[in-house]
This record gives sequence, structure tokens and C-alpha cells, in this order.
Amino acid sequence: MSRNIYKLRGLHLNELIELSQIGDKEALGLILEKFEPMVKSIVSKYYGTWVEFEDFLQIGFVGLIQAVYNFRDDANTKFSSFAYMNISSEVKSFVTYLNRNKHKVLTDAISIEKTDDNFSENPDYYFEGVDSEKEDFLMDYFFTKSMEELQEEEKEIVKLWMNGYTYQEISDISNVNTKKVDNTLQKIKKILEGKKDEYDQIKDIFGGSI
Repeated sequence: MSRNIYKLRGLHLNELIELSQIGDKEALGLILEKFEPMVKSIVSKYYGTWVEFEDFLQIGFVGLIQAVYNFRDDANTKFSSFAYMNISSEVKSFVTYLNRNKHKVLTDAISIEKTDDNFSENPDYYFEGVDSEKEDFLMDYFFTKSMEELQEEEKEIVKLWMNGYTYQEISDISNVNTKKVDNTLQKIKKILEGKKDEYDQIKDIFGGSI
């Protein structure tokens, strides 16, 4: 154990939160360790046997990490209460997501291939190192949440792109110009980039085995 960890263990929770918010991963790790029993307790209320407990646990930690990043010391609430609400909300969202998708092969949803020379990357690029033999609910969940940030027209553009249509074909079908198509795909790319840090942090917690 590093000297820094010993020093961090002596800090108040709010100090650890402040350090986490400026990028201190060791401080964040201590918070996640401290609140792991809460995460497991909340997750156990929603866990369904048709999904691995670990998948639910990952989502619980997503809620906890978001609570750390969004908490404000001047807010009129304790962090424990704020964290409980965030974890519960995230797990409930995951349950809703699963109920909508449990009859689908989820990982097919992000099997996006190159369709234009100006935009060659796909969502898998932002979530590297995933074992393709294991269904990655966390990746799919983040992708679904990213899609929810788009307008309906943009969602249709992305879905067409995911199904292998070219920019020009999407333009013709959606009655938009190719610039709109490109802007939309750049938008989903940027949203996914923003979620990669959370994904990587959860992956680190589980030893890269998600």
C-alpha cells in the first residue's frame, strides 16, 4: 500500500470527494471501497437471476461514481443520502433497460462498421479490451444511455448507420443532407467519448474482467 493511500485514509469524506472530482483515482477508490456495502445492499433489491449479479453491481458503481462527481459540499444533504439516491436511480434505469432488451442479443447493437471515409471509428473503439465472449451489459447500457441524448431524427440516422447504410443512403432515406448525417455521427461519437472514463473506472474496479 502506498504512502499516499495511508495519508488519504486519514482524510474526511468530503475531502476525498473534492480530490476525486479533480481526478485523484486513489481517493475515488477509497470512496468506492467505503460505500461498496451500500451498493451491494441496493443492488440486491433489484437483482434478477437472468442477469449476473456482477452486471448489476457494475451499474451500482456507475451511480456511485456519478454521485461523487456531482456532489456539492454546499448542498443541503449528506453525501450518503445523495449517493443512495443516485445508486438507486441508476439501478432502476438499468432494470428498465434490461426489461426492454432482455430478448435481444445486446452486443449486436454496437457492432458498427465503417461506412464512410470521413468517420471510420465505431463505439467499440471507445470501450476497448472487452471480452467478446461475455455479454457486456455495461457497454450496452452506456450506449443506450448515449442514444437517449439524441433527438428522434438523430437516433434514426445512427440506427441506419449501424445497419450498414452509407451516408448518401441515410441522406436519401431520412431526407437530410449528408452534412447532417456526419454531424449526427460525430455527436454520438463525442457522447461516447464522454462516457469512456466512467466505463474504464468500473472496469478497473472489476480487474478488467467486465
